[in-house]
Amino acid sequence: MRCPHFDSGACRSCTLLDLPRPRQLAEGRARVEQLLAPHLAPAMRWEPPIVGPEAGFRARGKMAVGGTAQAPVLTLPGQSAGTDLCDCPLYPAGVEEVLDGAKALIRRAQVPPYDVARRRGEIKNVLVTASPEGEHLLRLVLRSEQALERIREHLPALLAAHPSVVAVTANIHPDHTTAVEGAQEIHLAGAASIAIRTGDVTLFSRPQSFLQTNTEVAGQLYRQAAAWVREILAERSAPPGDAPRIWDLYCGLGGFALHTALAVPGARITGVEVSAQAIEGAREAARAAGIASATFLTADATDWAARTAAGPEGPPELVVVNPPRRGLGGELAGWLERSGVQDVVYSSCHPATLAADLAAMPSLRIVAGRYVDMFPHTAHAEVIVRLRRR
Repeated sequence: MRCPHFDSGACRSCTLLDLPRPRQLAEGRARVEQLLAPHLAPAMRWEPPIVGPEAGFRARGKMAVGGTAQAPVLTLPGQSAGTDLCDCPLYPAGVEEVLDGAKALIRRAQVPPYDVARRRGEIKNVLVTASPEGEHLLRLVLRSEQALERIREHLPALLAAHPSVVAVTANIHPDHTTAVEGAQEIHLAGAASIAIRTGDVTLFSRPQSFLQTNTEVAGQLYRQAAAWVREILAERSAPPGDAPRIWDLYCGLGGFALHTALAVPGARITGVEVSAQAIEGAREAARAAGIASATFLTADATDWAARTAAGPEGPPELVVVNPPRRGLGGELAGWLERSGVQDVVYSSCHPATLAADLAAMPSLRIVAGRYVDMFPHTAHAEVIVRLRRR
């Protein structure tokens, strides 16, 4: 992939773009495999990396707003404030047009961009979620509700010009921080969620839900986890009629749980996630797919797992975990170590915290793993591993 903004030096967010893709993959995979080497089982196997397209893959765009209300500029956080990056080649077709529509809305409504140095202005960021079918969710991150009336007045023009936009919201972010968005979300137009076909299911992402950035790679990731679960249960040769229990902790929108339900129809699957918006989306996805064997709960994963495992049924046969960058942490890793659960599938967006969690779970060793190229052209690495108790 070539990018004129990278070549000119205006944007360097794709830090490895000047390296050939095979070298990017080889070096990233080598770093992850070296990091996790102390935690491998003797017969461990590294399977081929999970790879997607090198351009047009980003399902989510996060643009910082600069310039003026008359001439807004959308750039990437941390990049040159004067360079408009709406045509970033990482975005799929249609996103550039929607971002141009957002700039037109800012001009019509005369919403001043937020000036970080002066702490003045209103609009901070423009966020876009894109589905594989070409639909878009547009979010406007504002310092206050001061400009909402003007935005509502001119919003019909944007919706008429860009029928792919199925929903628009305003996020209110009054704090002067580096965080992209705030806690308050105001619905302005359209649906409550956007449908994202991912792998073998359709996920429903609400404005503040976490959604994997690379839809193609995410689908492969979910399929791999489900295949390992099916493989694990086949190795156990459970008695006929026995319905294994599987927990998906940090389940998000339900991608792992729903793919597992399709792969193992007889299993009893429980997805747990602290975000109520994500759980609403997971339940919506389960209904749309006709999956009744997966139950989704809003709860803290660590507290719920410890409390439920102490109940009459005890811990499950298998656990799937997909924690945030901070990893499982000492409490949940400690519970898994003591739980007696024989098999764990761990999807990690930060291999360093995976390594720390594995150090806290010495009874669980990696028997299979795959490097995951979720963010091509960057040093960011992800990995999915299958763990077995020794």
